[in-house]
Amino acid sequence: MFNLLDRYIARQVIGASLMMLLLLAALRSLFSLIDELGDLGRGGYQLSDALLFVALMFPSRIMEFFPMSVLIGTLFGLGAMAANSELTVMRAAGVTTWRIAGSAIKSSLVLMLLVVLIGELVTPISSKAAQQLRTAAISGGELSVSKTGLWARYQNQVIQLGNILTDGRLTEINIYELSETRALKKIIKADTAQKQSQYWLLQNVTEIEFSDNEITTSNSESRMWINPLDQDQIDSLILEPDTLNLSGLLSYIDYLKQNSMQAEVYVLAAWRKVMQPLAIAVMMFVGVSFIFGPMRNVSMGARILSGVMLGFVFHLANQSFGPVSLVFNIWPFVGAVTPLLLFAGLGYLLMKRAG
Repeated sequence: MFNLLDRYIARQVIGASLMMLLLLAALRSLFSLIDELGDLGRGGYQLSDALLFVALMFPSRIMEFFPMSVLIGTLFGLGAMAANSELTVMRAAGVTTWRIAGSAIKSSLVLMLLVVLIGELVTPISSKAAQQLRTAAISGGELSVSKTGLWARYQNQVIQLGNILTDGRLTEINIYELSETRALKKIIKADTAQKQSQYWLLQNVTEIEFSDNEITTSNSESRMWINPLDQDQIDSLILEPDTLNLSGLLSYIDYLKQNSMQAEVYVLAAWRKVMQPLAIAVMMFVGVSFIFGPMRNVSMGARILSGVMLGFVFHLANQSFGPVSLVFNIWPFVGAVTPLLLFAGLGYLLMKRAG
């Protein structure tokens, strides 16, 4: 599958792409650390906690900058070959521009595999661990985040919240009320909770009361609840779609649909997750097309600057088309695939002009 030419081009492109990826992710992590310094001293949040939080979030930074890094790395790697006249020698030997583009895209298979491994196996675990660390440290130990959600204690109540949806609703609420002797007095369970002014409205409520002689259960469609947690504490539970792996997204989409909740945001995230490896190949193709097109005779600095700008445009397009598709009730797949089609079309036109 890979001949000598393919392997040589792959070494140049993959090496440059990984170098750019680590550089951009490290720079993004530095800015993240600066942001975290403003929270030092809140609860038990110390510099060591901030450093560990930034380190745990590093895999998500890698995923964030992967497409842009591949584009810049392709411009950098093939640009160096062009500056050394290696591409000219290849073309003089009968290797077409499309053949060189094909070799570069073959090398993207390695990067695609890396994206899948990090996105499915590493990022979900590290991002969740970072969230748990930060929440527990800032709360001074009063809050904790586990696989079952957010746990908090307030006076005689122990509160468990499953998740918070993108529309602000809480799900899977369990409130345990204790007596003065710390005995369990009442359990209040609700499917969802929606903020109503100063109160929260619990939906599909089950109350279980414990007395010395009996246990009584009552059900109601709704009831008011005074939530003792502030908004910052609740926001710590926000389920970010981009930090979930594909199986987690599909499971959560199924849960939302079963409970008649809006799932389009997570459907869009799932399609983006599916399209992410393809984005690597598209960015590499665009990078090759620019080397043989408008970037043929410019300096290396200009190539890198152009790659950063073009990668930023792709990032904006990728972040914009999805929400626009949701606003106009367009199938989320369209919002996820449109930026890829536009950039693939741009690369094709440039390659066609270059011959």
